[in-house]
Amino acid sequence: MNRPALTPVFFLALLLSAFPAHAATDGYTTIPEQFIYCTTCHGVEFQGNRAVDAPRLSGLPPWYLTQQMQAFRNGWRGTHAEDLNGMEMRPQALVLDDAAIEAVVALISGIEPQPPATAVVTGDPDHGKALYTTCAACHGAEGLGNEVLAAPPLAGQSDWYLERQLNLYRSGVRGSAAGDGHGATMRTAASILTSDGDSRDVVAYINALTTTAGDPSMKKLAAPLLLAAAASTSAVAEVKRYPLPGSDFPIAQAVEVTAGTTLIYHSGMTPRPANPEAERYSAAFWGDTEAQTLSVFGRLEESLKEKGLDFSNVIKMQIFLVGVPKLNGAMDFQGMMKAYRKYFGTEEQPNLPARSAFQVAGLAAPGMLVEIEVVLAR
Repeated sequence: MNRPALTPVFFLALLLSAFPAHAATDGYTTIPEQFIYCTTCHGVEFQGNRAVDAPRLSGLPPWYLTQQMQAFRNGWRGTHAEDLNGMEMRPQALVLDDAAIEAVVALISGIEPQPPATAVVTGDPDHGKALYTTCAACHGAEGLGNEVLAAPPLAGQSDWYLERQLNLYRSGVRGSAAGDGHGATMRTAASILTSDGDSRDVVAYINALTTTAGDPSMKKLAAPLLLAAAASTSAVAEVKRYPLPGSDFPIAQAVEVTAGTTLIYHSGMTPRPANPEAERYSAAFWGDTEAQTLSVFGRLEESLKEKGLDFSNVIKMQIFLVGVPKLNGAMDFQGMMKAYRKYFGTEEQPNLPARSAFQVAGLAAPGMLVEIEVVLAR
């Protein structure tokens, strides 16, 4: 479809007149005349417009909106010959400088969050739940996103748009441009989806998350409750754990330990060989990142048990990962997270540590991909 051309007058006004949005008497936000063009495609209150393939923007965090505008400007989006919708959006981004992008993002972010987008995609949410395990490593179990990992919220967004983008990642239309590191990560994650049906099923599951996670009122209620629960004093030590604000990613933003609590510093642990009979130091000998992480946690669990400790005592963790060929030398963060989630943030073990993850050039032995060290309190 054809969209109206942007005029120099509009962009001059955009740069000079970034008026804040405010509520009108009829319940809708009054959009300054200089910004009306944006709603031509993205709709009233930026709720999206499927008729012109324009996604919902309401509810997306400012950092993500800015990131995507920059992606269009950098040619990471909207340059592939098969990305027709992206080609329509890219010219709009190319004429915006940093100040203009900041103004547009401020406008969208200033609008009161709206109810979740109406679901139109149907699929098998049970099958989608199993597939979503990979997605949860970055986007969170409730689809709330994670700024640290540049993963946007999914719950409550336009499901037809999510489905299309998953298929674009699968086909390489999106995520294959040189320099698009975040896109490359997402393209790798989408490779687990082997059919259009898989994409629909994942989105159907995300729609199920939307019933709570996508409701702004529920988010406002859940945030203080989560903070209060997570900051409660541990039964095994005088410890307070503070969650990441607005995120369900399974690490703590900070951990506070009171005076008199005993701290234990545990040296880095590396994996056992997954297959000792395989060629020494080969990929088969050690296993992939997920297998090695599971092995490290298994060894740590044994060591802690000997000292009268367990993973609930962990307050700080550092993870060192070596890059892998299948990700073009990048660390397999998602593989590590699959193993990590089996030990942290579960019903049996909800205590979350403050945590850092680093990519390193190498570890003690060739082929070794994971080393983890922890600090504990009791």
